[in-house]
Amino acid sequence: MRKIVRQQNYLKDLIETQGNHFLTRQSLKCFVRSSLEPLLDNPENGVVLYRIENKEGLQGLLKRLEFSAIESINYADDSDNLIEKVWANTEFLCVLTHRYVSIIVWDTNTGDKDSVRYYSIVNSKLQNEALDIIKRNSKIDISEYQTKYTPDRRDNVLLNASVHKLLDNMEESASDAVLGYAEQSAETLINSDYMSQKSRIIAHEVRNQLSICDLYSEIIRKHIEKEIADKESILNALNTINKSIKMANNSLISLKTKENAELKPYLLQEIVNETIELGKVYLEEQNIDLQVENTSDIKVLADSEKLIAVLINLIKNASEAFHTDVYNENTPKNGKYIKIKTEKDNDFVVIMVSNNAPEIKEPEKIFNQGFSTKSNGTGLGLWICKKSIEEQLGQIELSRSGEDYTEFTIRLKGVD
Repeated sequence: MRKIVRQQNYLKDLIETQGNHFLTRQSLKCFVRSSLEPLLDNPENGVVLYRIENKEGLQGLLKRLEFSAIESINYADDSDNLIEKVWANTEFLCVLTHRYVSIIVWDTNTGDKDSVRYYSIVNSKLQNEALDIIKRNSKIDISEYQTKYTPDRRDNVLLNASVHKLLDNMEESASDAVLGYAEQSAETLINSDYMSQKSRIIAHEVRNQLSICDLYSEIIRKHIEKEIADKESILNALNTINKSIKMANNSLISLKTKENAELKPYLLQEIVNETIELGKVYLEEQNIDLQVENTSDIKVLADSEKLIAVLINLIKNASEAFHTDVYNENTPKNGKYIKIKTEKDNDFVVIMVSNNAPEIKEPEKIFNQGFSTKSNGTGLGLWICKKSIEEQLGQIELSRSGEDYTEFTIRLKGVD
């Protein structure tokens, strides 16, 4: 009698080689989306190999894949593509294109229904370790895909590090947010109103920081697509993404407490420089001149991250206020500007943020909650700015909005 030797679950062994990293199911869904959506949003030559038995929260994404022109192979147990059903609780997603290769393998048998163990690589020549395992148990020969889809840039350490850093922060942020919600839920109904309001504020601030990450990710993509990437620009973009993720993470952590601001003495020049580094991405390819008149020795009593968030919000709003019917791509760079100016006024520090975009309509409503001059605005940005500055024992006002320029003035307590 012929002895039949079944295959092992080598995918599970692969997970163990990367140290058995753990991930919540919610973060896993984020990772799956971040790997697949770039291909779905910008279809190109590529193939998707996947085995996703638990489709909860991913049905829409997988339907988009199913009805797209993108080639895909499903390795679920009820498909006809498996030689043997040996993978049990192990699932995977492999996205292979000329631009990028993203592979994540996870195992749900952890003893915790809310977490998985996972293995992942992005744009690495190690991609064939996972693909070879899949190939051995596939009725379809995927060798041609392994040969065809090999992005030029291999072992991109910077990109891999940024992806893993993002995942780590997602995990930490999710844990802290859940803990904060649990602590607040145990309190009175009055505090639940407080929680609701604070959650809206934090959601707005996190969205601003993630928009910075999104814009800098696009810059990275453009540089990587060139034959010779600008390494300095990529490093700067990754560092800025890391800072922005850290700020978003701290915003989520603040859900745990009612403390609104942590005031300390800071050199104002450092805060302004950090603001410029983070906020200048909103001016990319917009032909806007960012001007700074910064007094070097001014110290301010502030919460640095909250003050930076306010200044970034003002820069972002100003960049969006320039209309194409007034300015176009042929306008000289000095035709459009955003200026940050700092000065000392006795015991106070004054920060003026101005721009020459069209004047604000209904300026008396600009700090009202829910009021927005943008069709897709939430009406929270400037209201949050006002609340944040007041928590730092300061004041913010729209000091001017005319045909020539618009200016916001912030006054905070100075430090000798």
